[in-house]
Order: sequence, then C-alpha cells, then structure tokens
Amino acid sequence: MDWSNLLTTERFSENGNRFSKNDTKKEYSFKKYNRGNFTCIDDDYQTIIRSASFRRLQDKTQVFPLEKNDFVRTRLTHSIETSAIAKKLGNMVLANISLEINKNNNSYKDYQKNKEEMSTIPDLLACAGLIHDIGNPPFGHFGEVVMSDWFKDNIKHLKYKGNKLEDIFTQQQLEDLYHLDGNAQALRVVGKLHDLHNESGMNLTKSLLNILVKYPVKSTEIDKDSDDIKYHKLGYYASDFDMFDDIARTTGTKLSDDEYVRHPLTYLLEAADDIAYATADIEDGLKKNYISVQDFINIFEQIVDETDEKNYPLLQSLKEQIKNDSQNELQIIQEWLDNVRDWLEYNAVYSFTSNYNVIMKGNYAKELLNGVYNENILKVLKAVANEYLFANKEINKVELSGSVILEFLLSKFVGAILEYDEDDIKVTKENKKIIGLLSQNHLNVYNREKEKCTTEGDKVYLKLHLVIDYISGMTDSYAKRLCQELRGVTFFE
Repeated sequence: MDWSNLLTTERFSENGNRFSKNDTKKEYSFKKYNRGNFTCIDDDYQTIIRSASFRRLQDKTQVFPLEKNDFVRTRLTHSIETSAIAKKLGNMVLANISLEINKNNNSYKDYQKNKEEMSTIPDLLACAGLIHDIGNPPFGHFGEVVMSDWFKDNIKHLKYKGNKLEDIFTQQQLEDLYHLDGNAQALRVVGKLHDLHNESGMNLTKSLLNILVKYPVKSTEIDKDSDDIKYHKLGYYASDFDMFDDIARTTGTKLSDDEYVRHPLTYLLEAADDIAYATADIEDGLKKNYISVQDFINIFEQIVDETDEKNYPLLQSLKEQIKNDSQNELQIIQEWLDNVRDWLEYNAVYSFTSNYNVIMKGNYAKELLNGVYNENILKVLKAVANEYLFANKEINKVELSGSVILEFLLSKFVGAILEYDEDDIKVTKENKKIIGLLSQNHLNVYNREKEKCTTEGDKVYLKLHLVIDYISGMTDSYAKRLCQELRGVTFFE
C-alpha cells in the first residue's frame, strides 16, 4: 500500500455535498482550497458535526441506557473523546517516524515522498473518531444483538408472496441480517443515508470512509476464532459492496480480486476507541458507585503481579496514593486513569511504528493494544467493566426494556414493509400509516437502489434494510417514545 493512495482526497461526488449525475470521479488536487488553510479534511469535519446523525449520538447509549444523570458518557461524548485520542496518536506516530528518519532508519522511505499528505493524518483520524460509532442502534451494542437475534428467530416465519424469506435470500443476505453491526451500518449512514439531495451521503473523502471499515470482509466470511482480527465481524452489507469495493480500489486496500485489507490508520482508530471506552467506562462506573476503588484494586491484583514489570508499578502507585489520601479516592483514580491512558497511547504508537512494514503490506493480524506491554492493564479495565458494569442488575433491567422496545418496532415495521411497493399486494390501512413514519431519506435510498435489483430476494432485502436503517438511526429516547405511542401507552396513562 502507498500513502498517496491511502490518503486520497477523492470523493464519490466531485460537486461538493450536492450530487450531479454528470459528476466525474475526478481526484481532487491535494493543494489547499483558496480559503486560507481550509482543506478538504476540514470540509469533512464540518459536514460531520453539522449532521443530524452525529447530533443524535447525544441520546444513544455508551454504557448506561436512558441515563438521567448528565455526567456519564453518551455515544456522542465517547466519540469526541475517541476523536481527540485518535488525533493525538496520529501526531505521535508522525513524530516517531520523523525521529526514526533522523536516525537513518530506512523503514519509512515513503514518508519523505508523501510528507505533505501524511501531515493530514491527525486531522483525518480526528474525523474518523467522530463517526466511528455513527451507525450504532439504540441501546448500544446490546441493541445490535437484539436486532440480529430478532432476525434469527423470525426470518423463518416471514413470507413474501407465499415464499419463505429464507428461500429467496442469498446466504450473504441472510448472514447480513443475522450479524447486524454498527460498523457496517456506519458505512451506510455516511456513504448513503445522510443527505436527501446527495446519493453519496455525506460525500466524505474515500480515505476517511476506508478508515471506518474495521473488518473488510462480508458476512459469509466471518470467523470469530480466526487469528486475523479482520475476520471477526462483517465490514459491509451485500447492498453496499459496490461502494466498499470502489473505496478499497481507490485507496489501494484491495490487494487482489478477492483480498481486502485494513487501512493502516484503522489500527490507530481502533486503539483510540479501546483506550477511550476502557478508561472512561471505569470512571463513569466509579462516579455512579457501581464500582468501588477496592473492587477495582482486587481485580487488578488478580491479573497483575510483581512479575509484570511494566504494569505492576501502576498498581503499586494507585495503592500508595489511596493509602496516603483515602478521602479523595475518586479524584486519585481519575488522575491515575489519565496516566494509564497516556501509557496505553504510548504503547499503541510503539506497536504501530514497530510493525509499520507489516501493516503497510496488509499482513498485520492483531490489534495494536495486544502487545506485550499493555495487555494486562487492558485485561484489568475490561474485567472490571464486565464484572461491575455489564453484569449490573440496573443496567440489565434497562437493556431488557430496550430489547422489548426494539423487538416491538421490528415486528411492526417489518410486517408493514413487506406489503410496501407491491402492485399485487394491498397495503392495510394500519401498515400504510406505519410506512408513512419512515424517513424520506431512507425511502429515497430504497427507491434508488431497487432499480439495480435482479431478483425478488434483492428487493425484499432492501426493504428490510429500509427498516433497519430507520430503527438504527433512532435515539434511545425516541425509540422508547415511539414504542409507547404505537402501543397507545402515552394516550391512556
């Protein structure tokens, strides 16, 4: 892979954020616009922060669903923190590469050739951090599981013109529905669903779009036990393959007819995401008294001992500070988590630069934070979250309520959408009203894409995605309110 391609400023639509059928896929010059220092990446940044999809992250679950307290993270604040860390990692990588070049290290020959383009890496990563979770449904990752399980449980009972959906879908279409994922949905949101007037969605640069694809494989290739992390989830839906393939070909992450690899900056975005949630989730849990400092220390001691020369001093430092000032435990652990965050950032950058050549060949198969130095500290943070947050009864009760909400909405909208847009099927009055609630943006995407359908299965698959797009785009509160309204709860309380 080559940075001149990886950092392309090409977009699907040349005409800014408005689509013209006469547009050509002409690559922008890297020269800055005649607007001072305002670059194409600044354009992407402004497009993102002005978008409704980004704003809706304010009311989407990070860890605590439908949280009334305003001090815990939402999906929006998490995305902003991830963006800041990702930008910092980008700057640290460039500084390290420059330092190594000064030491006559020949591993980074492409830096000199593409120095100007590579200077944009921090800003590009900052944009990627803002939108990396923009496809997540209501109620966080639990919402993904609920929606996927609903299709696994119900697809065998659904029929279209007398035929079971199982029989008219391809295997990939079925697997897509069984593995609904916020990463793949994010590509749809920013690449197709955002703007009523633009077939290219937000019309972001293809380099930015490519960074979002953590798993450059289709659903039939998922292998959660694979040693190569890129196979652990799907990266795109069958309906979005042409878009994904175009992006990969333009950036050079398509190595052959059937081999796609991660964009190198995806590793840094992934590390930033892990660092942001692993530290912030603990902080929020401590503030809500779901975790005590002693609980945290107990799990730390189970995982890290004195043989871990890198991480054991972190434990000792925390215990010593708590011993000397037990009245300010929360402040101490917050400051301690800041230090841990710095330590993880250092390790992520070290891992990236140490494995630079392997990453650039598309052969790096792990997360950056799976390195020898930081593995235990991450185990501690994730173990504490699993024990005291994700297994918490109060959180589980709200999540179970979320599952009832999502299952109800899926049943209502899927049942209605199967009758939509059919000459020989009369839509019931109720279903006509339900279909009328759908987003016009999403309906436009469906009407555009159905022209490419070659089978009835393709068309029905797009119909189901119309529902998935609509429900995935809801905030937690809107999903709850819509469920109540459709069930008549709010009118008869």
